[in-house]
Parts: sequence; C-alpha cells; structure tokens
Amino acid sequence: MGWLGNLLKTVAGSQPTELIFVPSIPAPDKPDIGKEIQPDACYIELYLESLRLTRARRFATRFHAVAYSFVTLSREGEARSQLAAVSKPDKLAELDASSLDRVITISKQMMGATPFRGGPVSVEFGLFSVKSGNLLTPVLDYITRVSSVAGISYVGTIKPFLPLITEGMDLIAGQQQDTALEVGVDTDLALTTSCVAAVLALPKGSIDVKKLSLDSDSRLLLDGKPLECGYAVFSLRRSLEKWDYGEIPDLKVGYAAIQTAIKENRITDAKEALAAFRRTAITSADLIPSDAERLVEKAKKKVEDAFPSQGLVAKSARKKPVEKLSDIGLYD
Repeated sequence: MGWLGNLLKTVAGSQPTELIFVPSIPAPDKPDIGKEIQPDACYIELYLESLRLTRARRFATRFHAVAYSFVTLSREGEARSQLAAVSKPDKLAELDASSLDRVITISKQMMGATPFRGGPVSVEFGLFSVKSGNLLTPVLDYITRVSSVAGISYVGTIKPFLPLITEGMDLIAGQQQDTALEVGVDTDLALTTSCVAAVLALPKGSIDVKKLSLDSDSRLLLDGKPLECGYAVFSLRRSLEKWDYGEIPDLKVGYAAIQTAIKENRITDAKEALAAFRRTAITSADLIPSDAERLVEKAKKKVEDAFPSQGLVAKSARKKPVEKLSDIGLYD
C-alpha cells in the first residue's frame, strides 16, 4: 500500500467508509477503449477524464481542485517503474461554490506513454479540494511546478522528484481544516485492455455498478441518469506510439554523437556512434522492441545517406544543420 492508501486510512471524517471503485466502465465514445494490451507490444497512458466535487462545499472561500497519481509497473531489466504526477489544470484552479454541481471535463494526461511489460499495474489516484489562501496555495504551486519539471514519462528523470511530490502532498493532506479528500483509490490492476475507471464518493455496495456508463461529455451516468455524488473518472489507454521518444536522455546523447560525426565528415566515428546508439536503443527500458528496431534503422539510413560508397559527406548533409533525435521521423 502506498502513500495514498495510507492516507485513505488516516484522514478522519473524510472517508469514513470504503468508496466504490469501478475498474471498467462502458465508454463507447472514447477511442481505443477495449483494445488489447500485450506486454512489450504497446505503451500505456493515464488520463484524468472528468470529475465532480462535493466535499469542497465546506470551504467558505475559493479553492483549488488537485489531482494526484502514482503508478507503479514493471520495467525492462530494472526495478519497477514509479511515475508520480500532481496536476492543477486551469479548469481546476480557483473554483468556487458554483463549480460544485457541475461535471468538469479535463482529459488531462497524468502519465505519458510508458512501455507495458506485463504484470500488475499499481495505481494510486486521488482528487483533493484545497482551500485557496496564503497557507497552502504556495505549497501547491511549488509541487505542481516540481511535477511539471519531473515530466510524466521517463522514470530516471522523475525518480529524484518523487520524494518532493509525495512529501508535498503529505503536507497538504495533513492540513485537514484546509484540505478535503474528495475521492481516492489505491489498487492493483491486471490490464488486458484499455479501460475507463472511476472512483465514487459513495459507500461500497450502495449502487449497482453494472448500471454505470459514461456519456460523450465524460459524465458518469447511473442507469442513464447523471450521478450527483463526487467522483473522478480516469482512463488507462493503450498507445502504439511514443511521440516524445526524442526526449529520452540516453538516446538524445547517442544520436547527437552520430550527427556530430556526420557533420565533421568522420565516417569511422559515425559508424562507432551508430553501433553505440543501437545498443542503447535495443536495451532502452523506455521503448518497446518494435520502436527500438525502427529507430535504429532510421539512424542507420542517416549514416548510409551521409557517407556514400566514395566516403564523402553528401552535399545535403553539409547544408543541413545538425538535427535532433525528434526530427528523425520515427513513425513516418
């Protein structure tokens, strides 16, 4: 059990009963929901889709709605990945009492495309209302900035920031006069397909969850009618592409070495850099095997085009500036 799981047990009065968590809800209007998820064949992403607030009504002033996620999943050749995010999107900032009776549609990415290696996916997801004011607003702003700097996809980049994020959320959650935990869940999921899940501020067993559905505006419905309790809806989506591959640190460095060797007309160094890049790509924990192979082929073609059989740099290579890894066109 993680930080949020412990919090669910200790926040007196906020969560007196076990809440309803539904791991899969029909959502015909959401793309790719129900698509098969296979180990080493795809990436997964986490999105906050929509929410409805109720516990914030005890605040007499304006408040912030804050989403927190912490996902743990298997990682190739390393310890399990841990990816945390804290989000306070514009739609969740400086809300007031008029916001309490409406559903807020977010579709906010909380975890970027991360390789799925199989095994259970541990998910902590919490939605908080935080009173706006001098005490907690600066702390909240700091944590969201830290989360933004850490990013949402690269385990090695995020790891140093994890204590700052969790300790910051611990500080906020500890101010019970100024913070309300709207809904939260700490669970392990055996993912076989992309899914939409929800956690509801209702006692477990109080409704028939088989009658829940999601409409085109991401509102949660019970037997076709909008729910009036607090809730958060999030999705775990399959992705076959990782569009931010160009930001993977080790691969950026390796590809830059290839480009520098090409620019300086050093064919032996270019071939050595390509060999090193290949080793880095095929062992990368941040790429699925098919993307690693595709990326290597793209880099190999770049070297072959730059150094034709006579061993001279092609004219086009001389004229073009050194390109970034993101310019290689992995999915072209």
